[in-house]
Amino acid sequence: MSLPKPLRYLWACWGLPWMLLLTGVIASLVVLAGALGVGQNRIQVLARLWARLLAGGVGCRISVSGLENLEPGATYVFASNHASALDILALLAVLPNNFRWIAKKELFSIPVFGPSLKAAGYIAIDRSDNRAAMRSIIDAAQRIRDGASVVIFPEGTRSADGKLLPFKSGGFMLAQRSGRPVAPVAIIGSHDVLPAKSLLVDPGSIHVKIGQPLTPEEVRGLDRDQLSELTRRRVQALLGQEESNAPLETLAGQA
Repeated sequence: MSLPKPLRYLWACWGLPWMLLLTGVIASLVVLAGALGVGQNRIQVLARLWARLLAGGVGCRISVSGLENLEPGATYVFASNHASALDILALLAVLPNNFRWIAKKELFSIPVFGPSLKAAGYIAIDRSDNRAAMRSIIDAAQRIRDGASVVIFPEGTRSADGKLLPFKSGGFMLAQRSGRPVAPVAIIGSHDVLPAKSLLVDPGSIHVKIGQPLTPEEVRGLDRDQLSELTRRRVQALLGQEESNAPLETLAGQA
């Protein structure tokens, strides 16, 4: 049940300081670990710790289903919906795979936090520069070939109302360049707990659903727009939102 707004303001008086303190401490530890030569896979443990402590501190319960669809030790391109700032936290908390994010380059300029992203091996992308963005995609594809999965948010921005937006096709170049399967992911409930552009957390539950991955053969058999739209349909089905019945061929190119 949603808290009345005055109580949400009071809860924010605890949640925001907790987030800032915890993020500052963990980010500093990540930077220190990177400077000491700790590997990025081990640094991921600190990122998971941050996610779980932050979720617990703000009253957010995170659960997951569909892990049986993932092959242990395999690498994937995880394609997820994006309706809240808590989506990153939710995926860090429950995805078992060693994975990296593709994050907008502006985040890497934030003191302490930015260097921690770099130390953890996350990949900066400059959306205003197509050539630089392509280099980021190539870098991410190499990370996948080296054994790390990558998470993308193909909508390109957070959904204002929680409904799935059209997918952009650029991130799916990762799957085609790396030859890895695409795993559709639906994050349910994060928009209710913390809507886009809000700082008021409403304690509640977030559920992460992992669907059946598209195989490398399926990925190779589609062009990028078709792959984007087919993945979107898989995510939409996991979310329980209304699906389009139009043939895939007529939808290719709309993402």
